[in-house]
Amino acid sequence: KTTIDLGNIGFRTIEIDRGKGDDFRVVVNGVPMFCRGACWTPLDPVTLSAAPEAYRNAIAQAREAGMNMLRVGGTMVYEDDAFYDALDEAGILLWQDCMFANMDYPDDEAFAANALAEVEQQLDRLHSHACLAVLCGNSEVEQQAAMGGAPRERWSPPLFHQTIAECVRAFDIAYVPSSATDGAFPHAANAGPTSYYGVGAYLRDFDDARRSRVRFASECLAFANIPDDSGLPGTGVRAHHPLWKARSPRDLGAGWDFDDVRDHYAQRLFGVDPVALRSIDHDRYLALGRAATGEAMARCFADWRRADSPTRGALIWFLRDLWPGAGWGVVDANGDPKPCWYALKRALAPVSLAITDEGVNGLTLHVCNDPGTPLDARVEIDLYRNGEVPVGHAARDVRVSAHAATSIPAADLFDEWLDLSYAYRFGPPLADVIHAQLLAGEALLSDAFWFPAGLPNSRESDIGLSVEVASRDNGDVSLHIATRRFAQSITIDTPGFTPADNDFLLAPGQSRDVSLRRNP
Repeated sequence: KTTIDLGNIGFRTIEIDRGKGDDFRVVVNGVPMFCRGACWTPLDPVTLSAAPEAYRNAIAQAREAGMNMLRVGGTMVYEDDAFYDALDEAGILLWQDCMFANMDYPDDEAFAANALAEVEQQLDRLHSHACLAVLCGNSEVEQQAAMGGAPRERWSPPLFHQTIAECVRAFDIAYVPSSATDGAFPHAANAGPTSYYGVGAYLRDFDDARRSRVRFASECLAFANIPDDSGLPGTGVRAHHPLWKARSPRDLGAGWDFDDVRDHYAQRLFGVDPVALRSIDHDRYLALGRAATGEAMARCFADWRRADSPTRGALIWFLRDLWPGAGWGVVDANGDPKPCWYALKRALAPVSLAITDEGVNGLTLHVCNDPGTPLDARVEIDLYRNGEVPVGHAARDVRVSAHAATSIPAADLFDEWLDLSYAYRFGPPLADVIHAQLLAGEALLSDAFWFPAGLPNSRESDIGLSVEVASRDNGDVSLHIATRRFAQSITIDTPGFTPADNDFLLAPGQSRDVSLRRNP
């Protein structure tokens, strides 16, 4: 008897649907996908390698956050085989850049031959992996040429648009010449893949995420995301400390950094002065900053995942920080989830509920159902005033097809007209907290909040918060958390344990069971 190890084999088809030419949608086994995830960084920035178990754990963590695609950008390195094996096992798609980025590469035969040899060697290694969805010629070469003032004829080098493209075609792999390409200029959001930082570095209002008609963000939503205290650079290092600022990500030559970007959105969301708050109440500065970036990302994904959105995918810049501090990653350098990771986990869940403000048309509820079976559920909406007084309730059944989304005007749920979005402003807002739930029987599938007068920023000494603790036989712990009044960004601080959910909101009278997994 002879046993022959054939390795891991996966059968699938992956195509890029370009629609009328400006679209960009990944189609897997005939099913159009909304790709969401993040840009990968090496787990060990010194050795640029890791153990197979470390890859599996990191990719499982991305999957737990609702991510279905990771991108290895052209500013990184080709990863170990164990990384690609782990993606195959987890069912996570891969956007793989060739290792060319942000440079004006020489236009000569010797360099082109060398580059082509590199690509062929990597394709020989990678083409059989089921995870490989997109091969990209470079990271932002076209965008950098355009932004740097080069003439239009130099934006699209033949190396990436012809030489490498022809090589990849022989392997029958979806190919794009650059991470930002197509459109009136390479980084135009409304055509093909793009680097989208309208919300983020360019300090645009949240409605820019919709107005820009983002097609596919190969990278987006960069903020200096604050980790929990264990992920900060040293004991007692505060936000104004030189070590903190030295580790704040920044664009080279810019007179601002991504701490400034985060502070901008904290001010917009909570109506506070971050500079003053940092000076007089540092803990509150950190708390609001942690909440702000998660809220900003969740609002963008609520727009991008809605039923009539032109957006086909968005990848956060980065998945994980390279060193301790408030970096781009949604996971800190220790591998621990940041508060914004939990906000993304809720926003990217395969079955999710979100709320958007449609101006004078009121609020709209968006239900996403990614699984391959139809969803039969119930939507409920509750209105509260003064943090706990119920002033309205409505419900209706909803059915969403497999691999689909649906949008429901919140006004449809009520028999009378209500100014839920506070667009008409006839007197004070009807409610200060609006809570929507997606339920299957009594089981909560997802919930979402809206605040007609803006996110609350008041501080209360007693909101009736209670916690019951129960231990499990395997050493894990379960918490039952309940509140009398509205509770914002409940943070569970449990050294030695990782909570299944954290930094979440509770409506008045609502409770939630949260499991704590003991860390190895």
